[in-house]
Amino acid sequence: MPNKKPYRVKVTIGDSIVEVEGEEKGVVAIVQALSDVVRSGRRAMPPDITAATVEPSPRTHHVDIRAFFEEKQPSSDVEAAAVAAYYHKYLTPLGQRKDAIDAPTLVDAFRLARRPLPAKAAYTLVNARNAGYLESTGESGFYRLNPVGFNLVEHALGTGEAEVEKRASRKKRSRRLKKARKAKKAATR
Repeated sequence: MPNKKPYRVKVTIGDSIVEVEGEEKGVVAIVQALSDVVRSGRRAMPPDITAATVEPSPRTHHVDIRAFFEEKQPSSDVEAAAVAAYYHKYLTPLGQRKDAIDAPTLVDAFRLARRPLPAKAAYTLVNARNAGYLESTGESGFYRLNPVGFNLVEHALGTGEAEVEKRASRKKRSRRLKKARKAKKAATR
């Protein structure tokens, strides 16, 4: 997949400066909407562009991939794939960012993070897609982070919430199994 540079525009309106970055089509739409707002004298943004993009928490310095993996502590290769996609989309230096990752990129991320390499990186990406963290780009073998994966990395991983949810799920499953065994034992008597 060709690594496109993001389209970047800086607009000055009075004392305010608005910087817009992303795909050319989206940036042009936002700038046109801003232009319409300024021309008409309205103060509010049109409702269709208020939630145009999802942005991560701001980080003031470059984050090393190994430190980021240690911070997020993914508990599976599928979660680690989402962490790698997030890192490559938002945290790598601007000229090296990737909207989508493929198997070699995932292997490289695991290697740099000093995480055991997956047996089949392509299958790990497919499993991350099936888990709902990534989506296919339409180009064979490339996957991008979706809102579910973004929320996982940004809000759940590294906070302990994901592990608490897993433990609660295990407890429920354990209770169900005990109940089923008890019912089976009672039925055989």
